[in-house]
Amino acid sequence: MESFFFDGWENTWRILLMAVLIYIYLIIIMRITGKRTLLQYNMFESIITIAFGSTIATILLTKALSFVEGALALGSLTFIQFMIGFLERKSGAFKKAITPTPKCMYEDGVYNEEAMRKERVMKEEIRTAVREKGVGSMDLVKVVVLEGNGKLSIITKQQAGSLDVLEDVKH
Repeated sequence: MESFFFDGWENTWRILLMAVLIYIYLIIIMRITGKRTLLQYNMFESIITIAFGSTIATILLTKALSFVEGALALGSLTFIQFMIGFLERKSGAFKKAITPTPKCMYEDGVYNEEAMRKERVMKEEIRTAVREKGVGSMDLVKVVVLEGNGKLSIITKQQAGSLDVLEDVKH
């Protein structure tokens, strides 16, 4: 029962040292690759973020992995993310294939039932997002957009302006 609460100092020191080394390594990676490496804009970036967390946990808790092996795993994930970003900027077809298109869920008092069904968005979720924005009535809402990252954006009638921000939104 002793190992249930404490398994000795060797593994404890290894985890502490590995945490510090991996943290420093991640800072270096983020400085080299930029802020966008962990930005969650689309599903691939979400996958990379989850993979980073899982990899870090594995590195910290698995005795069989060395720092170099862990750093290589994190470096590989970073390289994959960097290449996806590069291809996304260079190829319109690649960007279109991997970047979800924002979709209009509600406009001028009308719910887009077909888009809501396809995206599995309920009216309750839209109303919740509107309330969270501090808007007290759907009558005050001009448009609700489901963004590529899964978040709902709300534009009120008072804020609407020319609505040129909806240029890339599928209606």
